[in-house]
Amino acid sequence: MEDLQFLISRWKQILQKLEKNNGKVYQMEIGEKATQQEIEAKEKELGCQLPPSYKYIVQNIGKSLSFYYSFSEDTMIPSEFSEIFSGEIHWNIDCLQNLTRLADQLMEDGEDYGETLRGKLEFAHAGNGDVYAFDISVDRDEKPVIYWDHEEDTVNYIADSFIDYLLKITEIGCVGSEKWQFEYFLSDSGLDTASLAAVKWKQWFETFSETALEDVKNNMEQLAAFVVYRGKIDEETIDFFMKFNRHELFQFLLTELKGTFKEQKLICEIIGRVLGFYAEAWVTSLWDAKPDHIDTRLRSYLTSMCISKDKGLPFVLNFLEQAIKKLNGYEALSHLGDFHSRDVISWMENHVTFPVTDGWDELFVRSNFSWDDIERWTSLEEKHEATVIHALEKHVREKAANNRFAYAIPGLPAKSEFLDFLVELRNKQVLKKRILLIENVIQNIHILY
Repeated sequence: MEDLQFLISRWKQILQKLEKNNGKVYQMEIGEKATQQEIEAKEKELGCQLPPSYKYIVQNIGKSLSFYYSFSEDTMIPSEFSEIFSGEIHWNIDCLQNLTRLADQLMEDGEDYGETLRGKLEFAHAGNGDVYAFDISVDRDEKPVIYWDHEEDTVNYIADSFIDYLLKITEIGCVGSEKWQFEYFLSDSGLDTASLAAVKWKQWFETFSETALEDVKNNMEQLAAFVVYRGKIDEETIDFFMKFNRHELFQFLLTELKGTFKEQKLICEIIGRVLGFYAEAWVTSLWDAKPDHIDTRLRSYLTSMCISKDKGLPFVLNFLEQAIKKLNGYEALSHLGDFHSRDVISWMENHVTFPVTDGWDELFVRSNFSWDDIERWTSLEEKHEATVIHALEKHVREKAANNRFAYAIPGLPAKSEFLDFLVELRNKQVLKKRILLIENVIQNIHILY
């Protein structure tokens, strides 16, 4: 048999590497070694012989073993392996289960589901509920390792034996137990650690390190890739972008406007927050014809950031009026939420609909509402009053959480006058939910002063 100390040593190295790079690590836990008597008792219980390499492992390493890691969010995994986020190995002799019995039970319930479980012996399961098992129907001492997909009720061949599985999964860094993480390296004959994908992954895994902002701050391409990979941009990152030549940065960012909506949104956010009015002419040109390379929501965001509100907001309002037949709150929010303009509230008066919690209340909050707006909207229709009630309570919660959109409401009267107003508003309500929302505002009114 293989030198088992090599495996244990390699597992420790992998966990140390992840820990060094700020990954989340659950250290290795190894159970006691199995005795021959315990193995024989387990075989009798299961009604079948255990594969030789499995018996060797539990007798010479332990009856159970487990460890887990996940990469730090600042570890930039190559895009072709985007589904890989963690690594794991575990087994426990007490979890062995003859799946033929389970298949029989499913058949008794009149289900065809689970027929592929026959002749399989489960030894571990993935985090999503899929199963690792031995195919004990194979007529040889060593039994292949298979993977059963519980959603598709399908079986994938993983390795020729338990020791073969451990060696191969270890060679590729013990990548996560769910199929979508290791299927990059899966062929009809199981895990292929010599494939082009596996070779590329192993080369990356051996040399990767967590990427820090300090590492990429002076390289435009790497800094943009860092932002896209992390899925967020902060003030410190903005400051570094500001140091690059604006023309060169703008031209580079235009070439990066591709990929998923989320990736495009981050590039647009860099353009909006770093370049602003410098990109005005380009953003204006996006309104000359329907853009085929950029989502209309992103066009609206860029308009809010790169064109003055008096010129930009009409573009978006006209688009919403003409292009969307039945406008809902979430659509309005996605196009208008970044303008932070009371002109949006004026426009909303004729468009708000129930349920107001489907984006309308959030849009009201993000449009810098004033005391005048509160008074006016609570004197209009029920949908307007309901919007104000939900928006006020949401604003109080955001204030308490120091949300960056939470601002001081302009024109608020004295606290006593506002309390009288809220009490009167509460007494008008029939729905208990709205009463409770107003009560919360009353109890936390000090936050607004």
